Amino acid sequence: MSRRTLFHAGGAAALAGALLSQTGPAFTASEAGLQELIDRRRLVLTGGRSATDIPELASQLEGMGETTGKWWTSLDKAPARTSLWNDIPLTGIGQSAAATGNMGLHFNRLYDMALGYTVPGNPYAGNPDLAADIVAGLQLLNDTAYKPSIKAAGNWWFWEIGVPRKTVDILTLLHAEVPQALRTSLLAAVRWFAPNPNWRGRATSLAETGANRVDKSLACCMRGILDNNPSEIALGRDALSDTIRGGTNSVFTYVTSGDGFYADGSYVQHSYLPYAGTYGVVALAGIAEIIAMLGGSTWAVNDPKRSVLLDAVEETYAPFVWDGGIMDTIRGRAVSRQREPDYVSGFGLISAVLLLAPGCEELYRSRFLALAKGWLERCADQKLVGHPTQSLAKSLLSLGVLSDSAVVAAPAPVYSRMFADQDRLVHHRPQWGCTVNLSSKRIGRYEWGNSENNLGWYQGDGMTFLYTRQDPSQFSADFWPTVDPYALPGTTVNDQVRASGAGGAGTGIPRGFQAFAGGLTVDGRWGVIGMDHLNHNKSLSGRKSWFFLDDAVVCLGAGITGTGGAAVQTTIENRAFAVGSVPDLRTDSRNRTLAPGDAPVVLKRSLHVEGHGGYVFLDAPGVSGTPEVSVVRRTGSWFDINSGADTGGTTDPVTRDYVTITHRHGADPVASGYAYMVLPAAAPSDTFSQSANPDVKVLANSAEVQMVEVAKEKLVLANFFAAGTSGGYAASGPCTVAAQQTGDKLTLSVADPSRTQPSVRITLIGSAWGTLVNSDPGVALVNVSPLVIEVQLDGHGHQKNLTLGS
Repeated sequence: MSRRTLFHAGGAAALAGALLSQTGPAFTASEAGLQELIDRRRLVLTGGRSATDIPELASQLEGMGETTGKWWTSLDKAPARTSLWNDIPLTGIGQSAAATGNMGLHFNRLYDMALGYTVPGNPYAGNPDLAADIVAGLQLLNDTAYKPSIKAAGNWWFWEIGVPRKTVDILTLLHAEVPQALRTSLLAAVRWFAPNPNWRGRATSLAETGANRVDKSLACCMRGILDNNPSEIALGRDALSDTIRGGTNSVFTYVTSGDGFYADGSYVQHSYLPYAGTYGVVALAGIAEIIAMLGGSTWAVNDPKRSVLLDAVEETYAPFVWDGGIMDTIRGRAVSRQREPDYVSGFGLISAVLLLAPGCEELYRSRFLALAKGWLERCADQKLVGHPTQSLAKSLLSLGVLSDSAVVAAPAPVYSRMFADQDRLVHHRPQWGCTVNLSSKRIGRYEWGNSENNLGWYQGDGMTFLYTRQDPSQFSADFWPTVDPYALPGTTVNDQVRASGAGGAGTGIPRGFQAFAGGLTVDGRWGVIGMDHLNHNKSLSGRKSWFFLDDAVVCLGAGITGTGGAAVQTTIENRAFAVGSVPDLRTDSRNRTLAPGDAPVVLKRSLHVEGHGGYVFLDAPGVSGTPEVSVVRRTGSWFDINSGADTGGTTDPVTRDYVTITHRHGADPVASGYAYMVLPAAAPSDTFSQSANPDVKVLANSAEVQMVEVAKEKLVLANFFAAGTSGGYAASGPCTVAAQQTGDKLTLSVADPSRTQPSVRITLIGSAWGTLVNSDPGVALVNVSPLVIEVQLDGHGHQKNLTLGS
């Protein structure tokens, strides 16, 4: 067998083909028994074949063996033991949150050992002594920690999701080795703490949503399979569709508020946060695994609305993938997890898509495989195949699609997309991408809690993520533990000291106070967003806008006002580099080599960072204060930002050098402002050309209106934060407006990011346009001279488009 054929046989085609049999005849429990479903689940967990003959997976097999050996060697085997490992005691289980977290770690380690026992080619595969110790460990946990009589103290997630998932997977891997009595007892505990996947706990007062519902559904299906209880398999499957409440919380239905998938591609979890990159991936992966496991059986997932989930691959997830990694803007508090950088979330998405694809109709199958292959091929930061965070099965899936010449990789996207229901816009260009964290009354600033994301205070205050192909690991290479949390790119903050969230119980998502956050796109090519910013304690306010163009992002700030004696600054950029590798800088007309500790350099017109891009400071009304650049060396630890029970990072110090560009507004500024243009991946000549003669003209930069014009494109983009007039346009209330002239037509787009009014009127002062050629529903021509357009709004910030003629 050739190498390519071997990869193909051991990868996506063989694995998914063995898992999915929707095209064949259905089987029932009486015909084939439930062992077939157990075997399918084991295949997903192990890959089902030895990888010793695949060099790319040698390090992964070695790492798996090392992990198994580590936990087995350190296992306490004393007859009088009360815990399996001395470093994570179970003392206080049922009363202590720490003991609950340690219980979760116990099951995690036993799962690692179970993989070592069952994965073919692993040095511990089939070791009977290892199996006996795992079974004995399960017995101890069932006798002392995870049983119905124990109080569910601490974080509910461990009792209802984390431990049940690990329990059913361990019992699947060691199905023949675990005595039936122990298996039955453990499943009884799972059933006690999470009896019904539709609900939180044992009551029926709080309905589960999104990823939590999917996690519980998978565990419920598996406990039914393992316990020969067909009704529980059906219960788990039907919970995906929420049949008991008529689909209210179905994962296959679009929502208009709260958790779930939105028709515009948004995905929200925990009510207030864009979370497709973590919870959304968990949901997609879990559903893919359920579909793969139950396909062709009596319990196959046949919800006619499952296209909502399938469409989400391209509409919800793909726009926020940058060369295999998922942008941090939709990853919530997971950005603080040392073991879950952006590419690990991306790998989870890729694996889910590859598992899902073979069971889909051709409309989806080929597109999913093409997307996954493109992401894998462009991922220059890390490689999924053989990565220590991935399972062998996932690596085999990836090898399969990479070696399949019939699959043509999808190219990187080039578009601008607005997601009004989660206050996000993503902008992809051939060599760079950009997105911004906005917050509002509807969408939270950040999520913290359970000692995770301890310093994330300003992540939603306009943090701007700039991705370039020259710098693929910007946000994954120790950025979060080393970046100054008061100086996140794009944010305007004051220097008031904030308290760490370490040690806080539960989780929280502080939302913004203001309504205006969002924007629109033009022809899928350009975009504009804005935010009415009022900080966490109302001591700082300002209006902020971002304009996304072909080769630049223009950033405006106005009305920046502070109180309480604090100094205020806007961080234009805070770019991380490996220690000692800060590139050369050119400030205005002078080449510079700055090192940590050197005095900041005041900037006048421009700055170019070699290999990264340029910054041009624009003439605009309301600008005050001075920008400066410095190089700062910062050291921190992952434990500083995440000290969670099962996600906490190490205390090992990590260090990065930062090129920090700061616009200082001074103490207690009044109506201060800024205006600059970012030129990602630009050559020095581009930076200096734009500095001398910018393509962009700032028409307005006030607390009421921020507006720019790109003359060569006949394009005007604006945010009206209130009723106002500027640049030949007037708005009757808050809105975002874009206008572009093409030939003898003017295309106009309007949205209301504040969602505070049923309609808005736009007046074109002194224009030659006089007819409404075509429009979306809800648009009307009210007057011709001057031309007035009234736009009926949908209350969700979605844009309306229209075309005017002369």
